[in-house]
Amino acid sequence: MRFFPELMKLNDGTPVDTPQKMELRKKEILEIFQKYAYGDMPAPVPVTGKILEETGRCCSGTAVYYKIEITCDFGNGRHFSYPVQLIVPEKAGKKPLLLCVNFDDAIPHEYIPSEEVVDNAFALAVLYFKDVTNDDPDFTDKLAAFYPRTGSGHDPAKISLWAWSASRALDYLLTRDDIDEGHVGVIGHSRLGKTALWCAANDIRFRYVCSNDSGCMGAAYARSWVEGAESTASIAKVFPYWFCENFQAVANDPAAMPFDQHMLLAAIAPRYLLVNSASKDAWAGPASEQDACVGASPAWQVYERKTGYQGKSTYYDANEGNIKGELGYYKRYGVHFLGRKDWLNFMEFINNHY
Repeated sequence: MRFFPELMKLNDGTPVDTPQKMELRKKEILEIFQKYAYGDMPAPVPVTGKILEETGRCCSGTAVYYKIEITCDFGNGRHFSYPVQLIVPEKAGKKPLLLCVNFDDAIPHEYIPSEEVVDNAFALAVLYFKDVTNDDPDFTDKLAAFYPRTGSGHDPAKISLWAWSASRALDYLLTRDDIDEGHVGVIGHSRLGKTALWCAANDIRFRYVCSNDSGCMGAAYARSWVEGAESTASIAKVFPYWFCENFQAVANDPAAMPFDQHMLLAAIAPRYLLVNSASKDAWAGPASEQDACVGASPAWQVYERKTGYQGKSTYYDANEGNIKGELGYYKRYGVHFLGRKDWLNFMEFINNHY
């Protein structure tokens, strides 16, 4: 029998039975994940945006495309800039926004059905994660150079830096008069699904979140590991730079970790979270992702009129799930991929709660 860290108690043992206590618990959870998993989340800095390119011939002429340079001001003449691409439906008025942290800077891209997103009346922002800092152990690279490792054990890891850059892009995007600031979502796949979860857990402006096939140290329980899935020991060995140094000390013994991933999901309550899995993606542990949704659901249920996860506790087959509650889960047929079906599920999930 597996014993999971207690979600609905404060560190001092006080039961979490009110929204106020859940807010305190969420702060504790973020502190735990900063110390033992993703490292510190840097504080915001002033941000400006500059339009580098604009064209109205996007998505068959139904949207306007912008290439934007986001510049972060660290003071004393120190700046860091990176591009974000934005597609806005041509129709007048404010639009809900989906921000995708992606594996490429190409638009369109195989992971992003941009025309379909626009046809569903969403604006789309795309951030290429390697424009922020490379997916490697180099902490002198790009944004990482502003947050060098000091030996604290919990300096910002690469996942924190990618997540932070999405929030800084949002700082600019929310200044635009064509974006509905009350309806903003973030989506990511695989390691960037982990990034989307961590980003939204720290930034309440993201009302909607979708982690797609995020797996180990994303939406999947570490303690509910099954044969064929990635483990915390293997992910710490292969990708140590995704995490802070303290993670190395706990990764080989999940039972001793002071956290598990239901706590990360719970840190997003009472906002709207969709966890997407794929039926042939054993490495990401679909069963453990669904289990974590069940385990996280009580965090929503302390809030008035919130139900959390409304799906079943027995495992879904391919192309099954439940996206009616504030915490949705869906298992798509297929492999490790971010595709049209995943985006359609996310947009339907948002529209259920718009």
